[in-house]
Amino acid sequence: MRIGQKNAEKHARRGQALILASLSLTFLFATMGLAIDLGWAYYLKVQLQAAADSAASAAAVYAKNNGDTCSTVSCGAGYACAGTYPPTNSLQAGCLYATSNGTSAFTATLIENNTVPPGVTGNTPAMWIKATVTATAPNLFLFGAGYHTATIAAQAIAGVTTVPAPACVYVLSATASPALQVTGTSSLTSSGCGVYVKSTGTPALSVTGSSHITATSIIVNGATSVTGTSGISPAAITGTVTDPFASLVAPVFSGCDQTSYTLANANTATISPGVYCGGITATGASVLTLNSGIYILNGGGLTVSNSSRLNATNVMFYLTATSGHTAGPVSITGSAIVNLTAPNSGTYQGVAFYQDRNVSYAAANSIANSGSGNITGTYYFPTTAFNFTGASAAATKAAFVVNTLTITGSSSLSNDSTGTYTGLAKTQATLIQ
Repeated sequence: MRIGQKNAEKHARRGQALILASLSLTFLFATMGLAIDLGWAYYLKVQLQAAADSAASAAAVYAKNNGDTCSTVSCGAGYACAGTYPPTNSLQAGCLYATSNGTSAFTATLIENNTVPPGVTGNTPAMWIKATVTATAPNLFLFGAGYHTATIAAQAIAGVTTVPAPACVYVLSATASPALQVTGTSSLTSSGCGVYVKSTGTPALSVTGSSHITATSIIVNGATSVTGTSGISPAAITGTVTDPFASLVAPVFSGCDQTSYTLANANTATISPGVYCGGITATGASVLTLNSGIYILNGGGLTVSNSSRLNATNVMFYLTATSGHTAGPVSITGSAIVNLTAPNSGTYQGVAFYQDRNVSYAAANSIANSGSGNITGTYYFPTTAFNFTGASAAATKAAFVVNTLTITGSSSLSNDSTGTYTGLAKTQATLIQ
């Protein structure tokens, strides 16, 4: 009996081991199945995230490069991706990148807006695009447990952000002494932006009499001379100064539409954009109105003198010299009245005067007027001098990017944070979430 009992107990233990082994294997296979399904889901998630990142970034870059605003579709309305090539708006561009970076079967939706991006703090882009990419993944092992599929989603947000220029005044000469001079009872006030002087001259900056310079920052790479009761605020420091318009392309032109155009006496005229060989002159008591566009001054420059009046909206003057013409400066003198605004969009947005970097002339560009008026935009004279004698309104959105600068009067420049008026602010497209 004892031997029989032992055999029975032995067989019973074998049965228990088989049950435990079966349960263990079931748990092991279930765990392996879960790991495989989760691993596949993670792999798919990585693909979808790449597609979402690419879509949002590409849409933002397209918007930045093509001037798209939140008007591609109704702001806040979803745009379901469809195969459109070539793209004609930012959302279509994003969809193409989603397709090229995603999986073979997924759904992508893009949305854009100019509000605060959802779930984002500390970043307020002018416009943002959110890409959401979803796909359905079949479950291999969890299928038997009733979990047939899993929905995987990824999203990304990219924004078009405007970065204000750090300065309103850039003096580009590397050696002039002084490169920036403020004399007499003059003042140069740069509200919300800096004054940058590249020169290493001795001095590079000269402030005399009872003149003052006030800015958010003052960079001078050479010596600073402050005499009399004059002053600068804050103190000057050294730093890198580069031409913010170094990559600005020059207008392409040929021939002459007008030669040595002059309006004198009390005559009134309206002219259109074109190539003005020998420049443009308004003198006497004339009134000259310029239609919007680019005016190529192939030699001769721009002269507005006496009590003449010049009115120009969305206009840029390009000063150059080709085909034997002799370059000339901008000269606004006497009691002339000039009301000029630079282009408000396009390649030359915010640039009122653009002097060809490949030419130079001995005479300084000069504004020396006792009249009134307002010039909004950037004075870009990279290889020539600019003398400012007179007064500009405190609200004027203007900037000086010049080779050398002399201020004899009062000049008040205010920061153009959007670049609308001076073209100095830059836009960038970045992934923000």
